[in-house]
Amino acid sequence: SEDGEDYNEKEKEVINRWSVTPNVSPVYYNSLGKGSSINSQFNNNSKSGQLNVAYGVNASYAITKKLSVRSGISNVNVGYNTNDVVVYNALGAQPSFVAGVPDNSTAMRNLDLNANVQSVSMISGKNLAVSQMPEIIVQNSNSSIDQEMSFIEIPVELEYKISDKKVGVSLIGGFSTMLLNDNKIYADMGNDRMLLGEANNINNVSYSANFGVGVGVKVSEKMSLNFEPTFKYQINTFNNTSGDFNPYIIGVNSGLKFKF
Repeated sequence: SEDGEDYNEKEKEVINRWSVTPNVSPVYYNSLGKGSSINSQFNNNSKSGQLNVAYGVNASYAITKKLSVRSGISNVNVGYNTNDVVVYNALGAQPSFVAGVPDNSTAMRNLDLNANVQSVSMISGKNLAVSQMPEIIVQNSNSSIDQEMSFIEIPVELEYKISDKKVGVSLIGGFSTMLLNDNKIYADMGNDRMLLGEANNINNVSYSANFGVGVGVKVSEKMSLNFEPTFKYQINTFNNTSGDFNPYIIGVNSGLKFKF
């Protein structure tokens, strides 16, 4: 009957309001401006982001046919390298042979060093000319500081469908709570990579503003293959940064979306 058909349509709409998407994403981490989370002497050093991976699951609830609210949980690994750094074993001596180079206690204020590397010093190579360096320092003048972090991410986002055909397109916006899960600082000296310790200026809880575009390819009425390029601007992740240090994460979430 017609009443029965109406009931079935309503029931189908209710069932399909919920969806779950397990996803994996390559993620790239960098800063929008010149600056440093470690020390001001590294503000103008070249930086390079690392390509890592995030994985997790999202759940979505359709408020209307076009608008959905969603959340979930993910593990996000990111990394960031500060290049052109001189790393050497100071054995208590400071690089006083160059005027204007900060002493090691200042350079290390945002780092908690492991007990076995307390005598390690770091200087920006931009502060030194090769002719000014002792030979032992010249050998380590092309090092980098590698910062690796892991966050548990809990997003709260709105998704607005622009198109819901065979290939659907939607706009995504919201924010994430980022819970610090791991935090390590390495010195990379070419053939040798040394764990220095961890940063002490990363907040245990921080946030990000999220913007993205979703593309979904329907496999069936209940399943689609999703791709979501996303940009996440980190907010209050670090304390005591210097210069114009504005970190962000770019990712491409991909996974199968199941409606029920």
